[in-house]
Amino acid sequence: MMSLDLAHPLDDPALQAQYEEARALRAPADPEAFDAGWGTGRIFVSVVSFRDPECQKTLVDLFEKAARPERIHVGLIRQHDPVEDAAYLAPEPARAGQVREVRVHWRDGLGVCWARFLAQALWRGEDYFLQIDSHMRFEPGWDEILIGDLAGCPSENSVLASAPPPYLTPGDTLSDLFPGVLRTDGFEPSGALRFTGLWLPKPLERYVRMPFLLAGCLFAPGRLISEIPYDPYAAFSTEEVSYALRLFTHGWDIYAAPRRSIWHQYKRDNRVKRGDMTDLSFTMRNNEWTARAFHRFNHLTGHTTVLDAPILVDLDLFGLGEARGLPEFEAWAGVDFRYKRITVDCARARFIPDIDAIASFPVPVLDDPTKVRPALVEPEEMRLREVLSAWEVPALAAELVDLLIELDRHRVAREGKPPHARLQPDRARLLADFETWDRYALACELAKLSYTVHLMNTLDEMQAGLAASGG
Repeated sequence: MMSLDLAHPLDDPALQAQYEEARALRAPADPEAFDAGWGTGRIFVSVVSFRDPECQKTLVDLFEKAARPERIHVGLIRQHDPVEDAAYLAPEPARAGQVREVRVHWRDGLGVCWARFLAQALWRGEDYFLQIDSHMRFEPGWDEILIGDLAGCPSENSVLASAPPPYLTPGDTLSDLFPGVLRTDGFEPSGALRFTGLWLPKPLERYVRMPFLLAGCLFAPGRLISEIPYDPYAAFSTEEVSYALRLFTHGWDIYAAPRRSIWHQYKRDNRVKRGDMTDLSFTMRNNEWTARAFHRFNHLTGHTTVLDAPILVDLDLFGLGEARGLPEFEAWAGVDFRYKRITVDCARARFIPDIDAIASFPVPVLDDPTKVRPALVEPEEMRLREVLSAWEVPALAAELVDLLIELDRHRVAREGKPPHARLQPDRARLLADFETWDRYALACELAKLSYTVHLMNTLDEMQAGLAASGG
């Protein structure tokens, strides 16, 4: 039997115990032993729920709308109050025996990534992996649609992802829109990079490759679980961008789902809210978990360097891959993780070359003068960074030192100061310092400084031209 088998035990004993418990769990309809090949043609559906009254309805619809419900197996992590939320445990899905369920009191939960990791530990080698939220509705034959669309993807290491169209409650009113592509408005003040879905009036006519995903609806080969397991130490705010980046660097490609198969409830009232939801210890623990996740993500993407063991825990299991590099992702997507910037092309989703033919959409943060624009970076700087990332450290360090010294000389000349006013940096000491830096950190600094010099030179040339023409 295939299962989520980590290379070594987790450094967190409590999390390791939860992982082992999930790995050992069997659903009532599971066989006594999982023979090799048992998972052929089967679909494992990961569902995590936090006090969600829609969860049971989601499970009912999941099985009822499947073309072959006998091949569907659910791994459910239910965070709930066993007394107050009991009313939401109905209706029971007809195939409840195919649900592997772990129940946790909501006060003991550690966030969505922790829950998705435990859900993956419930995988038993099924051929396909569908990850959804606990508030979804399904198209009849959704399983055949997803399997067929995945088979048509251009590469074997493909993930189908989308922003499912919305459904509304009560009444389960299903939108007639189609899943589309994803874009971003840039980094939030917290440092998070959040995504926006563009729903389409008609289905996509081809496979569209994207750098981003929404974690609440993705479909892939089941082996993705064993190759790139979810990072349990991540948090909601870093979940989607970190997993998309890990997929890319491990050699996987994300494609927009070309057909509609699933709807999602987006409104914010799909969680049971009671007065006792205010629990200080729960809030403090989750705030600490989220803060650690941000530090972890910033270390992973080069924004900061962290040496604290609790932040780097098990990063060898849940880090970036080696098939493709961070610079390649940043140059393609137009995202600068180090300085928390994006390109205009990123905001307009132009990492999809013919996006204008696929969807017409406004970008308020760029088009509306009353909006605060995101921190922007030019594509040329991103491409320069990608090129420089192939240089060796000594060459990068030498180029950066020479550029800094030259800039200081020009600064003094511009200000009309005497030569002795220069900082006259010690080249040898600067070289020794820079040669201790990470290679990509040097490439980022050199690209940024080089592009700044380019802009300064361009401005000088413009001013000289104006002066020569008497303007």
